[in-house]
Amino acid sequence: MATPEQPEWYKELQAKIPPELFPALGQPGGAPRLATELPKRYPAAEVATAGSEPRRIWELIGLFYRNQSLWHDAILIYDTMYRHFLEEQTRTHSRIHKGMPLVWISDCYESIANIPLAKRFRMLTLCEDAITMSGNVDPIETGSYFRLAWRHGLPHSELNRYSTEAYDIATNYPHEAFFPEFVLQELDTNWQVEVPSANDASLYVANTLYLQYLISRLGDKTGKGLERLAHYVLSCIPGCRTARRKRSGSTDYDVVCSIEGPAIDFREEVGRYFVRECKDWAAPADFSAFAKFCRVLDSVKARFGIIFSSEGITGEKGGTDARLEQIKVFQDRGLVIVVVNQRDLDAVATGVNFVSLLRAKYEQVRLELRGSTAMPA
Repeated sequence: MATPEQPEWYKELQAKIPPELFPALGQPGGAPRLATELPKRYPAAEVATAGSEPRRIWELIGLFYRNQSLWHDAILIYDTMYRHFLEEQTRTHSRIHKGMPLVWISDCYESIANIPLAKRFRMLTLCEDAITMSGNVDPIETGSYFRLAWRHGLPHSELNRYSTEAYDIATNYPHEAFFPEFVLQELDTNWQVEVPSANDASLYVANTLYLQYLISRLGDKTGKGLERLAHYVLSCIPGCRTARRKRSGSTDYDVVCSIEGPAIDFREEVGRYFVRECKDWAAPADFSAFAKFCRVLDSVKARFGIIFSSEGITGEKGGTDARLEQIKVFQDRGLVIVVVNQRDLDAVATGVNFVSLLRAKYEQVRLELRGSTAMPA
């Protein structure tokens, strides 16, 4: 029998892990090294195979960091497995079930009291399970069901409904559904009831591979590509509930957002609701487009809005035209409108914190700071 200091799983890890990688487990910086080495040594197809030794080694390494309460190192190991699967899907054009790393990531976030994030990853796991099980998620055989039911109180009827809808979405959009994030975007947000705490406010966790995929689809004439990209970017803000393509009696709203939870930073001044406009144009959005969006914000009594414009707005270099109107609108009416361009989105797709980027853009308008907050090309 193993002693408490050396449990059976640890003995198994010692026996299975390549000897040259074992010392990394106890070293600062060991997890990033392992995250680099594991995808090189173990092909995704082998890791994805249930019962395979590569899969078990990866699992045991994650378990090691969880046992040491090194939650962020464990998340890195599991996220690397998830990305390994996504990259293999792109290479082979064949779907891989990705529920295992997603559900482990959710457990890690729960352990550090990031409950909204834990639930988001469990919903992503549910999407994966629903696709694999043709919409009939088994309460016993899956990790998503009991976690969502027992730990988050999601009713059986809602679990079944989301499972059925997720499978239908994947059937209609098989290629896009390689990313469970796409499927989750298509579901309603009624599951999103946990209120973020101060512990969650500074986090921004987005799938950069999915962002890169969405960016690659920009430029379509319908503008739907930029709408979906902006919707996803905003939905990853803790406590930000988002809805696409809403219509009033007089206008279409590309995305409507509401902020929930305690306001402890610049978001306190943003207000509960804000609206977002998308301009996937080959040229910067001009004064007319900017002024029209201002009227939309006035009509819903919003104090904050975001224009996602691939090429920004006119007058950014000289402080004229739409850029000048951006400053005057705040000075005259107290409306802050920030502009997010494709360079900004490219930066977020490399890991830049979108909340920090928004804060900088908000302060630039409110304080009339000189220079641009756009990310460098």
